[in-house]
Amino acid sequence: MAARCRPIPLVMRSRILTLVTLALISLAVTPAAAAAGQGVAAKRTARALTGSGSVHFSTAVYQANENAGQFAVTVDRSGDLSAPETFYYGVTNMSSEAGNNFGKVPNTRAQFKPGQSSFTFYVTINDQGINGPMRTARAYLFGASPQPLGSPSQATIDLLQNDPLATRNPANPLGYPQAPTNGDPLQYVQWYVFGQQSPAGIAISKLGASDAAWSSALHKIAYTPGSGTYRFWMWNQPASTLAATVEKYLADAEQAQPNTTVPLSTYSLVHGACENPKAIKRRFENWVTQLAAGIGNFRVVLYLEEDSLMETHCLTHGQIETRLQELAFAVRALSRDPHALVYMDAGAPDGWSSPRRMASYLRQADIAQAQGFFVNATHYDWTTSDIRYGQQIARLTGGKHFIVQTDDNGRGPLVPKDRALNGNEDLCNPPGRGMGPLSWNTGYEYVDGLLWFNNPGNSDGPCGAGDPAVAQFWPAYAVGLVQRATTQVTGPHFDLLKSATNQ
Repeated sequence: MAARCRPIPLVMRSRILTLVTLALISLAVTPAAAAAGQGVAAKRTARALTGSGSVHFSTAVYQANENAGQFAVTVDRSGDLSAPETFYYGVTNMSSEAGNNFGKVPNTRAQFKPGQSSFTFYVTINDQGINGPMRTARAYLFGASPQPLGSPSQATIDLLQNDPLATRNPANPLGYPQAPTNGDPLQYVQWYVFGQQSPAGIAISKLGASDAAWSSALHKIAYTPGSGTYRFWMWNQPASTLAATVEKYLADAEQAQPNTTVPLSTYSLVHGACENPKAIKRRFENWVTQLAAGIGNFRVVLYLEEDSLMETHCLTHGQIETRLQELAFAVRALSRDPHALVYMDAGAPDGWSSPRRMASYLRQADIAQAQGFFVNATHYDWTTSDIRYGQQIARLTGGKHFIVQTDDNGRGPLVPKDRALNGNEDLCNPPGRGMGPLSWNTGYEYVDGLLWFNNPGNSDGPCGAGDPAVAQFWPAYAVGLVQRATTQVTGPHFDLLKSATNQ
């Protein structure tokens, strides 16, 4: 009798059927579906790998010397190096740059090759000969694929601006190719022209084509070499940012007009004529130190502290001593800059001090370390009177040279009827004044220049109805100065010392 097979239990039959069905389904999968499955698996694997890798800068801070030239910046990647890697980079400003410290790098696409772990790009560092405060640029990464950006994805580039100070040549402090004669450093100067950025230039742009005569007159002030100065003063330019502010201004000027000399002036000590100098001595000395740091290797003519020795009549003997100490500190600090010509305030011939007293003040304020002095900065006295007064001081200070401010004294001072009551001249926007001659080859002994350095057209203050505030440019007054200008050295006749070599 044949053996009968034992029936498969129902549960077991169900399991077997399921396995057979799965096997048949597996045999029915197409090649395309299989490839798709493999792609999903590959993506999962890539995600797993990128979790432990990234694209990033090799350091968060780079430091570039002033003379670095083409400065290398390195980008690294970690993780899976077997595949190519795409990313983007750029370099831009971080602090307030002069715009010419370095060459900006626009958004740029780059790629790591398979097996490549580092990538280098270059930033152009422009050697401007700057010895000044450090500035910073910002390098950045974005858009890395397939691996993500890591840290740091941004980095700073410290622009050290660390060229050493040049060696000062006393015979040719401005360093122009042709050395001056007769001790006159301005003989072959190339002045920076303030042009459209000057108050007169700004006024021209506002006039447009509405007044050709006024525009022509203002153009003479704005675009004549030797006209104007840029003023720094500590009351609204704090020491903490001054060095960078000055360096940026001079770097921009050098880029716009290479190899020129920029006229600068300071007006900090006379902040209210009778203010106690001791109250600001330390603050002023710190401020001047930063001013000198900002000037560095740039070419400047600096009119140091206008009115500082003119306005001493209301100070005590002790306060005058402090004022002289402040000026001496400034002269020593600024004269360390190799191409800075420092001229000191010596008042005016119709001011409070005699030539002998002024020479004594200048000697105590260490004029021996300065280039010289200037006269008539805020007065309108005759040019011949200014030259005579300056030549007297020059003899008493060992032959120091000087500059005469002539932007508004061509017609001399306006003398009040009652001089005992109102002083030797009207000093507040006197009507009828005109510009005087402008030259830095004057023909007079000790005279380095007859220059318009007090920004012609600036108001002396609200002296009459409608007069602008102090130091505000007044186009109508400026045009009047030009219309009444003279190219002659005007004033009373004096036996002035002539120079055969300063023509």
